[in-house]
Amino acid sequence: MHAPQALPDTEPKDSGSRRWTPTWNSTSSVIAITVALFGFSWLIAPGSVSGSAIDSLLPFAGILAIAAIGQTIVVMLKGIDLSLPGMMTMAALVSSQYAQDHGSILTALLIVAAIAVVVGLVNGIVVSAFSVTPLVATLAVNAVLVGAALAYSGGTPTRAPQSVSDFALEKTIGVSNTVWLAIALMIVTVFATGRTAWGRRVIAVGSNERTAHAAGVRTARIKISGYVAAALCYSGAGVLLAGYVSTPNTNAGTSYLLPAIAAVVVGGTALTGGRGNIIGTAVGALFLSQLTQLVLSLGAPSSTQFLVQAVVIAVAVGAQQLDLRHILHRLIPGKEHS
Repeated sequence: MHAPQALPDTEPKDSGSRRWTPTWNSTSSVIAITVALFGFSWLIAPGSVSGSAIDSLLPFAGILAIAAIGQTIVVMLKGIDLSLPGMMTMAALVSSQYAQDHGSILTALLIVAAIAVVVGLVNGIVVSAFSVTPLVATLAVNAVLVGAALAYSGGTPTRAPQSVSDFALEKTIGVSNTVWLAIALMIVTVFATGRTAWGRRVIAVGSNERTAHAAGVRTARIKISGYVAAALCYSGAGVLLAGYVSTPNTNAGTSYLLPAIAAVVVGGTALTGGRGNIIGTAVGALFLSQLTQLVLSLGAPSSTQFLVQAVVIAVAVGAQQLDLRHILHRLIPGKEHS
């Protein structure tokens, strides 16, 4: 029996190809295209970047960023989590209905957190222990969550607790509280994924699960912890969404799945797993929010935003597949490019 090998600080290299990995370059790129989008919006639809428009945009961008950060953790593990809308809806309805019925906001939030942990455990166990494809496993869990939310609420909208609504609607130093929470979560997640043993293991499992297992990493435990962390992010986003819209319904989280995945991809995290770009995801959420606002301000039907988001995902994934160093080497033979 051989002793476990030391876990490398970075993901195993793919000897067959140079796989694109997020770096500061990808972060600066998404920041640049976001700034360009705001500039373009100002030129063709000034109303979409007015003070009032930005005020209404930022809270939703913050909520999307929180959900997308959770999705990023799962994608880093080479997975995908389709239970996001169900978890957001469940969190929005339970936090509102329970607090309304029993008058205890703290208890309602603890129940929501407990549900998120259970959902994350189920997702992680089904994916890791039973080797079910993440797409199938999380889609099934989402169906259960949507059904449970419908049964719990009776299909009628509920009113969020006033204190939650006040918090979600208020600003601190001129910026929406939801944005501050998104920034705080971003900082914590950047540290957790980039500076801790857990983060290194997440990267290792997402890059090459077999190699990580051979190095002594408990891959199942890491996967489960990732899905639990993601579900907690979705639940937080759901509670904030309930507070902001005041009367959440059974479709509360439905419109967040595609934008969250798009924010992850636009932000520079490859769907093939491994290293993630948390800052890029947060900026990507802002990009997607402004893009949606621009599309709607131009008079396009709301259904168009889904088509636009799908195109954004396709373009971003295609861009990730380009090996720019290889292209430069072909254009300028004999010259090395770093």
